[in-house]
Amino acid sequence: MSKCLIIGDTHYDTKCEGYLESQLNATLKIVKDQSPKYVVFLGDIFHHRKPTPEVIVGVHNLFKELRLVSGLTRIYVLRGNHDSQNRSDDGLTALEVLDYPGSKVNLIKHTYIDSELNMLFIPHYEDEDVIKKHLLSAPNSKTIAFGHFSYSPECFGLQGFESSLKLKDFPCRTILGHIHKSLKDDKVTILGTPWSTNYGECDHDHYVGIINKTKTGWGALSKVKVNVGPRYYEAPYDSLDAMREDISDGNHFTMLRVLIDKFTETPPNILRAEIENKFKVGHVDLKFKPVYHADLNNRLSNYDPGTPITTIDGGIIKRYIEEQASTIPTERLEEGLNLIREHADTEDIG
Repeated sequence: MSKCLIIGDTHYDTKCEGYLESQLNATLKIVKDQSPKYVVFLGDIFHHRKPTPEVIVGVHNLFKELRLVSGLTRIYVLRGNHDSQNRSDDGLTALEVLDYPGSKVNLIKHTYIDSELNMLFIPHYEDEDVIKKHLLSAPNSKTIAFGHFSYSPECFGLQGFESSLKLKDFPCRTILGHIHKSLKDDKVTILGTPWSTNYGECDHDHYVGIINKTKTGWGALSKVKVNVGPRYYEAPYDSLDAMREDISDGNHFTMLRVLIDKFTETPPNILRAEIENKFKVGHVDLKFKPVYHADLNNRLSNYDPGTPITTIDGGIIKRYIEEQASTIPTERLEEGLNLIREHADTEDIG
């Protein structure tokens, strides 16, 4: 059997020190662990259309190492929308850094058919009519297609796909990049990214795909869960110690977002450094939870006077504060009120 490893949108980038290195090392480890004969990258190799020199050099060096992996004979790289220098579908990309003698890399900047492997490769096109036309170029029903574009899976009732492509437009089995969450819909499989690329993907599992070629054609896709590389992770501040073992998992470069719902005397930069050192994570982002509960009809206080108020006095303000829906401590609100009063008194004296 000939094994083909499929890797979704990698989005190589330098978000912070160590992030790119984690992505590149994870990719190399995945390929070495799976020992494939072929590798298909589904597009969006780069996160930015115009990647920095550091990213370009890092990716170039990665592919130099990939070509030395034992048994690996061919690598396909689809042009994703993030790889394209512009929206004209002219094939101009920074991916040319991978195209050099002996690289084993086949850059797919325009639709291509590998008759030997019975594979159809369709990169990203802004015009979906072009994609529909190229999908029909599949040589036969046993062809396996790879693409970097969206479609509309009506049976899932999902929002945000914004595509005119329907399931009926796919004549053969197709594996897609571009969409970051793994899904299966009859002949169409969305592999998803091999790791999370933002905090919105914290709760998603991430995979690479494996298909094996036999005498009768390509077999079913197997998804292999990825447990290395960068990951985005959210945790409440009060739960950090309880989640310490998972947060400090050394297999990952963790981008930790800490959700804070209490005021602290520690300056944010010092608190961030303390958390980074204690939990051995790559980066810490502090996010304060909303100071009032939006589910209380957007009211800042539960205080209801019962009758119309004609005069605002200290007692009314005190009751309003005591019954406020904010997570800000009552004493802090009272301190703020006193500062306002002191300022008003000063203004009156002037």
